[in-house]
Amino acid sequence: MKTLAYFASGHLKKDYHDLPFDKIYLVDNIFRNRNQSTGKIICLGMDCLESIEYFKSQNIVIDYFVSLNEGIVEGGGSYGINTDMFLGYAMQIFNNTYHHIMYQPSYSPNVNVSMDLPYNKVEINKNEPGYIDPFTFSTQGHSSSIGKVYKMSKFRFEKSIKINPNLEVKIIHDSIWCSYETLDCLFVSFLNNMTDKFFLNIPKVVEVNKSKFYKNLEHCVENKLSVVGFTPWNNGQYRAIVEELKDYKKEYPKEIRFYHLNKNDYEEIKNIQEIKKVKQII
Repeated sequence: MKTLAYFASGHLKKDYHDLPFDKIYLVDNIFRNRNQSTGKIICLGMDCLESIEYFKSQNIVIDYFVSLNEGIVEGGGSYGINTDMFLGYAMQIFNNTYHHIMYQPSYSPNVNVSMDLPYNKVEINKNEPGYIDPFTFSTQGHSSSIGKVYKMSKFRFEKSIKINPNLEVKIIHDSIWCSYETLDCLFVSFLNNMTDKFFLNIPKVVEVNKSKFYKNLEHCVENKLSVVGFTPWNNGQYRAIVEELKDYKKEYPKEIRFYHLNKNDYEEIKNIQEIKKVKQII
């Protein structure tokens, strides 16, 4: 089954029925019902972050991801859909190879869109297989915005770092949310106060203590947490944390995984002599 999801979609357009997909999901708070079907088109009246859990619960895998006019300026949206925050969370429902349709650069100067993600990204044009014209979904072009279609192929890059013989430490170039089931706790760094509440309501999620790393370790000891993950924080300054882990002797945690989306994160930790290095193209 081939599926497309359009986040912050706005109203249903009749042309969508002609698109070559088995299912098309439109996600937007403007829809009155949480789940309303019109043929192959399903309108989900909910917040875009909230919809990810819906897709997971229904075992829906997305082949085409669309987000163009996110409505931050005039539509009341509080976060960008093409940001690391949202895409990192949504990676749970993406097919290993999917197509990403967006404006590039971002239509809003207040939204940081890097697309620096653990994917091999190739732009495709109208003469290549898989291309869909972005103006199919939005004709609200902007002078600084050009519709782009990317073919995205996921990879996972992992390093085991020799810091402490009694503690397994890994650097993983992947979304922490893709490992949710295997982690006892997810220490997440928040930047957007509008989304903090959403993430903190997810079981096993804790806000990372950015100033006192030992507090995170104490949380692991108190709750007997064996395998824990962290997202980047501390503006890339991790030397003191590495020194702290060298002398760590408590029973918990047994394994610490540092997850990152952007390729240059955790450079201070990566530069430590590594035990093994694995790159897997999925």
